[in-house]
Amino acid sequence: MMKHTLIAAGALLTLAAPALAQTPAPTGMTLAQFQAKNGDKMFSRLDINKDGKISSDEFGSLRKQNPEADAKAEKAGKRGPRMFARFDADKDGTLSRTEANAVMAMRFKRMDANNDGVLTLEELSARGGGPKVGI
Repeated sequence: MMKHTLIAAGALLTLAAPALAQTPAPTGMTLAQFQAKNGDKMFSRLDINKDGKISSDEFGSLRKQNPEADAKAEKAGKRGPRMFARFDADKDGTLSRTEANAVMAMRFKRMDANNDGVLTLEELSARGGGPKVGI
């Protein structure tokens, strides 16, 4: 009888081990949530004429709104036009919401320190020269 009990207990533990070993899904913000939350904010800030596209001039106005960023851009050789050209995948002279989402996906990937596809509060609040939310 004792032998049957031990065998049954061993079988039960063998079946339960995978369930016990599973770690809970990480909590945080997915790429889709990150794009949805920050896309509207970015467009309302950069799409000055509200035509649903961000022109090179509108993109450049972001630097003018922030003198510290503008000074850094001047020092770095005016990276803004080069960045805009890189982000403008279809080379039509404007950034569409799709192109902006691609930029945010790139930012998301840089911010996701452990590459688990979820930004934790710790990753979102990382500072010190790390990536920032939006463009």
